[in-house]
Amino acid sequence: MKMYQYRSPIGRFLIKPQANGRWGLWFKDELLGSYHSALAAADDVYTQATGDYDWDSLDGVDIPTDIYEWEVLAR
Repeated sequence: MKMYQYRSPIGRFLIKPQANGRWGLWFKDELLGSYHSALAAADDVYTQATGDYDWDSLDGVDIPTDIYEWEVLAR
């Protein structure tokens, strides 16, 4: 299965499949949430609605607009 990676200026985001068929959003080795799709997880990163205060309050960052701009990692 695919995993997705975005290296932000303050840390690495990973979106990877979970055993229950959902997608986990990870930031700095912490699970931020479980999503029905990888696209939904990437959207929370883009809109800065992840639940991580440092990321969600960061200004002036060029953020990928959707999952297709993330790096794809083989698992």
